[in-house]
Amino acid sequence: AIALPGLQAGVPLASLLWQALPRPSSALRRWDPGGGVRAVLALRAPLSRAAGITFPFSLSQELTFLTKQEILLAHKRFRELLSKEERESILQKRVPKSKILTLPELKANPFRDRICRVFSTSEDGDGSMSFEDFLDMLSVFSDSATSEIKSHYAFRIFDFDDDGTLDRKDLEKLVNCLTGEGDETRLSESEMDQLIQNILEESDIDKDGTINLSEFQHVISRSPDFASSFKIVL
Repeated sequence: AIALPGLQAGVPLASLLWQALPRPSSALRRWDPGGGVRAVLALRAPLSRAAGITFPFSLSQELTFLTKQEILLAHKRFRELLSKEERESILQKRVPKSKILTLPELKANPFRDRICRVFSTSEDGDGSMSFEDFLDMLSVFSDSATSEIKSHYAFRIFDFDDDGTLDRKDLEKLVNCLTGEGDETRLSESEMDQLIQNILEESDIDKDGTINLSEFQHVISRSPDFASSFKIVL
């Protein structure tokens, strides 16, 4: 049997994911992104330029159902990560991943690097974030985001090699993120094999040795607390 408290060899994927959820430090309700915020935010830049808006509060509210107060809070936190010189043109600046990860809400999250990777639109793949990336991340992790949206991004975060499936290597990295790499907490090879086998038996419906998005979302649908717990709050 696996000695790690709360992580047994027969643990289902839904229970494993529960331990992977980011834990909120306060309560703040935000917006419902509907069909996905990134597609909506893609409209912001050309529309705001055409309207001559320096910072499109009203447009952001209209497109994301985000209140002005919530936008201001996100803007304030993002602005604090920039130098004084960069703060004058916040919409054109990117914050390095190293600074994003200084946020208390991400600093202790074992998936912090993957979160930056998934939500960053940087062409260099460096995990840096624009303000729109930052809003997109907060949207997905908000209280009001749908379970479908949350599970879609959770899948992408856990898909470490970005190949569209969760294979044994992805699941092993997922477990190692939760247990840590230390000798005292890391699972033995046999324990890891048994745990992954149990996860695949539960989740791999088509028996191809991997978990695809629809299979992952099927598992998530059996965990009613997932949507309300998969969140990061400022």
